[in-house]
Amino acid sequence: MESCSMLRLSSLSIAILCSLPVMANAQTTSSKPTETMTVTATGNDRNAFEAPMMVTVVDANAPENLAANSAADLLRTIPGITITGTSRSNGQDINMRGYDKRGVLTLVDGIRQGTDTGHLNGIFLDPALIKRVEVVRGPGAQLHGSGALGGVISFETVDAKDLLRPGEQGGVRLFTSGATLDHSQSMGLSTFGRTESFDGLFSANFRDKGNLRLSNGETAPNDENIGSMLAKGTWNIDESQSLGANLRYYNNDAREPKNPQNFLPNGTATDVMTDRTTENKDAQLVYKINPADMDWLNASTRIYYSETQINSDPTGGKSEDRKQTTNGIKIDNRSRLLQETFIPSQLTYGAETYKQKQTPSGATTSYPDAEIRFASGWLQDEITLRDLPVSLIGAIRYDDYKAESSGYNNITADKWSPKVAMSIFPTEWLSLFASYAEAFRAPTMGEMYNDSLHFSMGPNMNNYWKPNPNLKPETNATQEVGFGLRFDNVLLADDDLKFKASYFGTKADDYISTEVNMKMGYRPRVGMICSPCETTSVNIPHAKIWGWDMMMDYQSRFFDLSVAYNRTSGKNDDTGEWLSTVNPDTVSTRLNVPVGSTNAAVGWMGVFANRINDTPTPQSGYATHDFYISYKPEILSDRLTTSVVIGNAFDKEYYAPNGALQDGRNLKLFASYQF
Repeated sequence: MESCSMLRLSSLSIAILCSLPVMANAQTTSSKPTETMTVTATGNDRNAFEAPMMVTVVDANAPENLAANSAADLLRTIPGITITGTSRSNGQDINMRGYDKRGVLTLVDGIRQGTDTGHLNGIFLDPALIKRVEVVRGPGAQLHGSGALGGVISFETVDAKDLLRPGEQGGVRLFTSGATLDHSQSMGLSTFGRTESFDGLFSANFRDKGNLRLSNGETAPNDENIGSMLAKGTWNIDESQSLGANLRYYNNDAREPKNPQNFLPNGTATDVMTDRTTENKDAQLVYKINPADMDWLNASTRIYYSETQINSDPTGGKSEDRKQTTNGIKIDNRSRLLQETFIPSQLTYGAETYKQKQTPSGATTSYPDAEIRFASGWLQDEITLRDLPVSLIGAIRYDDYKAESSGYNNITADKWSPKVAMSIFPTEWLSLFASYAEAFRAPTMGEMYNDSLHFSMGPNMNNYWKPNPNLKPETNATQEVGFGLRFDNVLLADDDLKFKASYFGTKADDYISTEVNMKMGYRPRVGMICSPCETTSVNIPHAKIWGWDMMMDYQSRFFDLSVAYNRTSGKNDDTGEWLSTVNPDTVSTRLNVPVGSTNAAVGWMGVFANRINDTPTPQSGYATHDFYISYKPEILSDRLTTSVVIGNAFDKEYYAPNGALQDGRNLKLFASYQF
C-alpha cells in the first residue's frame, strides 16, 4: 500500500519537478505579504511556512469563517482532519493523522479540553469568541505532554487589542448571525478598552439552534440554547512585567438523542431523546516577566482550572451527571544564549503538574469515579547557525502519571519523549526539513476503569464494559521529511507563491483500541443469549500510520488561491487490519477574489474526498462546494462587516469515514457593527 501511495503521487511529483526551473527564474524580493506566525509548533513565534512540520493557521475573521455555526466548523475544510458525528454541538469528535479525539490534543488559550464521555465530547467554545486556530500535525509531546500523538489543535480567543482601532481607547461591537442548516440565530456584544497600564474585554453571546437538515434531505431532531461569556484583562505592571487573567463560561441546554452522534434515537433503551445541559468553565491567571536587558529571562507562570459538567435526563430514565475538573500550574522560561557566536540558540524549558478528576452521580454509566495526576519537565533548544543556512531543534520531555480509582490498585507509569528536527535553506526559494519525534498518551480513566453497560439488544443480550486497569500507555515514533518552495513575482508583480509538502511514517506501539467480544448462542427455555458479551479497551502491540501532506498558497493583488492535500493510511501491523481512524484522500481549495476597490470580496471553497476502502467501514467519495461574499460599505468600512456563505451549495449527500451523515445545504449570514 505504501508503494501504491507513492505511485499515485508520481505524476504530481513530475509536474512539480518540471516546474522548478521555471519557478527558479522568478524574482525573490524583500516585498512579501504579511507572514503567518505560529507559536504552538515550537513554543516560540516562528514563521509557520518555515517551521520543520506541517502547520495550518485558520483566521476566524476570514469571510468564510465569520458565520461559523460552531468551533468545529473552522476545521471542516482542512485536509486530514475529520469531524465525526453530526452538527450538534455535543458529539463532535476530531480525527487527525490516524488518531481520534484521545490522540489529538485540543487547547483553548493553552488549557486542555476534552472529556472521556463516550459520544458526548465536543469543542465547548462558541465561534464568536475565537480569534484564530493553529493546527500542528504530528507528535507534539515535547511541549504539550500526553495526548499529542496525532497533533495539536490550539484555539486562541479574542483580546481587546484585536478589536481596538489605531488611536482608540475603547469600543463596543455588536454582532449577529444565522443559518438555515439548524435554523440557528445568534447575537452578541463585546465591550473592550485600554489605558496606559490596563486592557480588558468582556464578551457575551447567545445562540439558538433547531433541527438539523442533513445532506440526504432528512431532518435530525435537535434543540439547543447556548450562552457564552468571555472576560479577559491584562495589567502591565511595568515595561517588563504583566499579570493577565481570563474567565470563560459556556452553557448549552439541549434536547437531542442520548447518543448525539446518531441521526435519530436508535429506539433502544440506551438511546432515547434526552434533555442535556453542558457547562464548561475555564479560568486562568498568567504572570509574565521579560526584562529587556536580560536575554536569559522570558518567563511565564500559569495557574489554571477547567471544569466540564454534563447533566442528562433521558426520556423515561433517571438523571445522569458527569463532572470533570482539571487544575494545574505551568512554569516555563525562554533564554537566548550565545547570540554573538556561531551557534546562537534559544532554550525553552519548564515544568508542569496537573490533576484531572471525574465524578459521576445519579444513574451515570461509562464514567468511573477516578483521578489521574501528571508531573512533567521539558527542555528544547532551537539553534540557527550563523554562517550556514541551517536551523536545528532538539527537545526532550519527561512525564510521570498516577491513576487512582476505588477498588483497583494505583497505576503509575512514566515516559521520555525526545525530538530532533533540522531545516536547511540552500537558496532563498528552497527549504528542506526532516524530523524524528516520539509521543505518548496515558490511558483515560474510562479506558482503564469503565465497568458499566455499553449497549443492550434485548433480554440476555447486554454488552458490558470490562475494566482493563493494566492498559499500557500508547506511544509512537514519527519520521517526517519534506520541502518547501517560495517565489515572488511569478505571474504578477508583488505576488507570492508557496508550496510545502511532507511524507510521514508513524510506528505506534501499544496503540489503544476498542475490542467488542460477542458470542451469540441459544439456550433452551431462555432463548437467544450473548456470552461472552463485553467491550474492553486493549493495546494493539504494533500499528503503522503513513501518508502525505501538501499545501500551495498563491497571493496577489487580484486574487488568492490555496490548495491542500492529505493522504493518511494506517493498519494493525500484527493482523493487517485497517485502523478505523484514518481519513480519505482529500483535496481542499479556496479562491478569494476582491471586487475592485469596493471593500467586497467573493470566494469559493471546494472539498474533494476520494472513496475510502482502507477502513472497516468503506465510504464513497464526494465533492462539496461553498461560496461566499463579504462586504464592508465604504462609508462604514471600519465599522460594519457583513458576510454571506452558502455551504454545500449543491446539497451533496455525503458521509464521514465512520458512516455519520453530514450537513446539507446551509445558508449562513453574519453582520457586525463596531462603535
